[in-house]
Amino acid sequence: MSEEMKNVMNEVSVEELENAAGGAADYRRIVYVVKKGDTLTKIAHRYGVTVDNLVHWNAIKNRNLIVVGQKLVIVK
Repeated sequence: MSEEMKNVMNEVSVEELENAAGGAADYRRIVYVVKKGDTLTKIAHRYGVTVDNLVHWNAIKNRNLIVVGQKLVIVK
């Protein structure tokens, strides 16, 4: 795996997830695996979240670069 890919796939701490979702009891954590043809916009729309949230929750450095097989955390 390339260094760039490792940087894209940074993990988000539980504390960050709780803060982003307004508290531990108020959310569920979904792990989505990127498929061919996916974009952050399509994924955000599918789950009713914003692209900015996906970028933040997943510490994405380049919002134009996601790869097939990448795991994204979604907080609902």
